[in-house]
This record gives sequence, structure tokens and C-alpha cells, in this order.
Amino acid sequence: MRAWLLAVAVTACGTSSTGGADAGPDTSCGLDCAAQATYGLVVNRCFEYSDDATRKKDPPSLGVLVLPVFTLDNSLKVLPVEYRQAGQLKMRDSFVIKNGDLLLARREFPGTDQSVTYRDSSLVISGVKWLQRDSANGETYTSAVKALVVNGAGLSNSTDSSYRVTTAVPSAAELKTPLNSYLDGLKLITGESPTDNGSDPRRVFVPNVGFVLIASPLSLAPGTPTTPMSLQRIRDMGTPDAGSGDCSLGAP
Repeated sequence: MRAWLLAVAVTACGTSSTGGADAGPDTSCGLDCAAQATYGLVVNRCFEYSDDATRKKDPPSLGVLVLPVFTLDNSLKVLPVEYRQAGQLKMRDSFVIKNGDLLLARREFPGTDQSVTYRDSSLVISGVKWLQRDSANGETYTSAVKALVVNGAGLSNSTDSSYRVTTAVPSAAELKTPLNSYLDGLKLITGESPTDNGSDPRRVFVPNVGFVLIASPLSLAPGTPTTPMSLQRIRDMGTPDAGSGDCSLGAP
């Protein structure tokens, strides 16, 4: 997979938005157009999922919407991603792309006013690594950070934390979704210690598509039961093909 991802990245990059070969990534579509295409983080793209790996659900069991770039805490540009069920916002992730790598900077649970933000030793938001553009099976990414947790009652605490993502080969069943049967991908197995702050125990990533399977508690509480969600539809909101329904409510 590594060689394939590198080839995709080189092809997608082209020239930068400033026209120079070494001027950095093209940011005209957000943070890094080539990396966003690889990770499936295309602004206004809606991913809809079923809680049944073999058939679509109407309405979808989960909708995941990529929003335009936002400046987090007036200091860091991020791509917000919202997770909705029956139109209700359950969780929001703020992603950073650094040198082509995908990092999670903050995870919020708006219904409870809870959140976790990952900072470095200087308390600057740094994020935790999920993927790199040339990710391959059998890799482990460990991020040593300070996890700043807000508990929803106006209280917060910062804890030295180790956030770990291990990549593995997904099974054929994990690559088979109501939308498609994919041939290649990576399974992400995630853990955080000493406290798990609502991390996703399992995801399956397919390059140039995105996450085709998500198992997430959608909650800050560790140990919350999770039902795997399998991809059933991709819609680019605002286009005629997307229909009139909001993300997670389906379309006629």
C-alpha cells in the first residue's frame, strides 16, 4: 500500500497554490488538497453509514460531514468533522494536516459540553497522529501529549497521556460495506492511557475514499458500547446529486 499512496499523493499535488514547486501544499480547498483527497476530507462531503454491514438504512444510522476550515482557539486552522444521528449532533472532531500527516487536535461532545484537546508540553495544541500519507500495515504511531479534558461542568484537567494508533490489515468482512466491497485498506486500532478519552477502538480506512467503517462510542466515557458503522453512501452537499436531506437524514 505504501508505494500506491505515495504515487497518489504525487499525482494529486500538482503545483502549490502559490505556484512554486517548494512553496508548500495547495491550500485552495482547505489545508492540503492532496492530503485531503487521500483521507477523504473533502469540504462539504457527507458520509452516511449503516449499523448493518450488509444493507443500507433509511434514514442512515450515522452521518459524518466535513466542514470548511475553522480556526481553533484563534490559533490553529483545522478541518471540523461532525457526526450526526437523526440530525442530532453527537460529536465533532477537529483535524490537522501536518506535512501530509493526519492528526486529531480536539474531540468535542456538544450535547454534554465535554471535550478533549491534545497539547504538547508547552500547552500548544499539537494533536495526535492517526495516519500518515504513506501509512502501511503493521505501523504504530504513539503521541505523547497532555490531554486537556473539559467535563461539562465548567471543570477541566490536564493529564500526561499516551495516544496510540496501530495499523493492521482489515478482514474482507470489514472491507465489505453496503456501498462497495473494497480490495485494500488499513484498520486503525486506537488506545489512550492512562485514561481513554472517547477514542475510537476501530476504524477502517480506504485511500481516496475515507473511513469505510467506524466503531466509535460517540462519548467521552471509556468503555461505552460501540456498534460498527459501515459506509452506505457518499454525498457532496450542495450539488444536485446530493438531494435535499441533511447529512444523516438521507435524501429523497
